[in-house]
Amino acid sequence: MAEELYSKSLISADSHVMEPRRLWQERIDARWREKAPRIEALDESGDYIVIDGMRPRPLAFEGPMADLKAQGMEIPIPKGYRYEQNRPGSWDPNERLKDQDLDGVSGEVIYPGVGLHIVRAPDGDYIAACCRAYNDWLAEYCSVYPGRLKGAAMLPNRGPIDAAVKEAERASKLGLATVMLPAWVDDRPYNLPEWDKLWSALQDLGLIASIHLCGREPYGIAHGPGAGGINVGVVKFGMYDTLMRIIWGGAPERFPKLKWSLVEGGIGWIASVLQFMDHWWEDHRGWMQPKLPETPSFYFRRQFCATFEDDRAGVLTREMIGVDNLMWGSDYPHTEGVWPFSRRQVARNFASIPEVDTRKMVHDNVARLFGFSMN
Repeated sequence: MAEELYSKSLISADSHVMEPRRLWQERIDARWREKAPRIEALDESGDYIVIDGMRPRPLAFEGPMADLKAQGMEIPIPKGYRYEQNRPGSWDPNERLKDQDLDGVSGEVIYPGVGLHIVRAPDGDYIAACCRAYNDWLAEYCSVYPGRLKGAAMLPNRGPIDAAVKEAERASKLGLATVMLPAWVDDRPYNLPEWDKLWSALQDLGLIASIHLCGREPYGIAHGPGAGGINVGVVKFGMYDTLMRIIWGGAPERFPKLKWSLVEGGIGWIASVLQFMDHWWEDHRGWMQPKLPETPSFYFRRQFCATFEDDRAGVLTREMIGVDNLMWGSDYPHTEGVWPFSRRQVARNFASIPEVDTRKMVHDNVARLFGFSMN
């Protein structure tokens, strides 16, 4: 079974673009033009993502290494790559469909590339301007094949909540399928009630609040031997913090029709975290504030979904989490993902799993939530 290919259509709940090289330099408000996010060759070691007020980041992880993985080659270094080494489908919707077809994928929910790092910029007005420029471009990109490309609008995570509400309203009019916030906004975490204004607006707009794994500086968590793996792992499994803040903060109780999607944080940890939260709720709900009339797992099953790429542990604990709450994603074109081997990886992850459950997690759940065809 391990080398078989999954034979039915897949829909990816988590894929990405690599934005056009000069997107922000050409589209951002004139006020920010000189500080616009950009791709630069700062030295001989390749291209970097340059964002005002932040440390430059090597471009490699955002897509240039994808072809090495596709060819079965070992990735030798985490930097030293050029923008032109990205898959053209990252910015060209016609080329993207070719890469979807190659992977057995019939649709994707699409998140930013460079935009995932803009969320850590210190200036809220700057982030808001970046979001507007990106969202305009993304709406154009997805409009070429609206049945197969569903865009996630970026919302400003710093500055006034009103700015995020305004951009969410604009994103809805642009036809984008969901809105994206970073998993961490350390200066204004999601358990605070000041987010209620945005949650209320998203509920009224019928937009899913997608919380993508980003917002925390990956450098500096660990140094020395093994730092590369430690830093990635600490960030990857940190989504539990975000989930607990939203549920314990009471937002799902106050906004029962709003859906949250936890994107790229994996799912193997969810069953354990929900069981612990329920245990704590049973013993301590009498004094905890805000009071939750239902168990944390009740709110998760009613209002949350979560995405994964390669997570056999999560698939095996699916019944504890909720089969209807889990969505596979390819993470194209990132090397953390499984493109162009998605059908093979799904066959491995779902070996011995009933087809009805498999179909839900790799196709039907995301189709239903984001408006893809169920065929």
